Amino acid sequence: MHGYSTDSDERRVVPLFLALVAISLAWLSSKFLAVIHFSIPWWVDAPSLMAFYGALYALFDRHLWKNGFVCKLGLVRIPNLAGCWRGYLISSFDGHAKRHNLVINIFQTWTQLAVFLATTTSVSRSCAAVIQVGDPEGVALIYQYQNQPLVGAARTMHMHFGTAMLRVSNGGCLVGDYYSGRDRRTFGRICCRRQSANAKKNPESVSTVNRDKDSRTSAVPGL
Repeated sequence: MHGYSTDSDERRVVPLFLALVAISLAWLSSKFLAVIHFSIPWWVDAPSLMAFYGALYALFDRHLWKNGFVCKLGLVRIPNLAGCWRGYLISSFDGHAKRHNLVINIFQTWTQLAVFLATTTSVSRSCAAVIQVGDPEGVALIYQYQNQPLVGAARTMHMHFGTAMLRVSNGGCLVGDYYSGRDRRTFGRICCRRQSANAKKNPESVSTVNRDKDSRTSAVPGL
């Protein structure tokens, strides 16, 4: 995964909050050790504050940030987008004539993110990302991706870069637009809904996407 930026000010507030909790825990632990008359070497006691802070930060980054109670306190505004999303895209490659199935796997912590999008012919991975929470139009996930064709892709396909901007709709869907780099020069619309809160552990191994029985869907020759 890679880091991502956000317009929320929580990344300035939360570290201060965690530092206060760490100081409190370090003080309580020292009082407890004094009560039980247990003595430990100075080189163990001295870094206890940093040890508490490091443990709290790691716990918050991986788990606590998406806890409902923490969100209700207003400490975190960044949405939890992690999971497996399924949907479709329409592309300028075929004149936006068909819906093409796709799967998006998003891995996310409070500070790290990875977006993997798979179609029947290619897999793309995010390189950089931004999550905007202060936009009047709603929460937005904006990321740059690198697209890699799969073995069965057409010879005309090759690795390229692109950008996608997806918004979280009121219905819980990710909806937005994408456009690829100068070689592909394609653009289109993406719409998907979260199917599971757990993304696949090996998102890069996804080589196929189940085709819908609807005759309007088909394989898309890459983003």
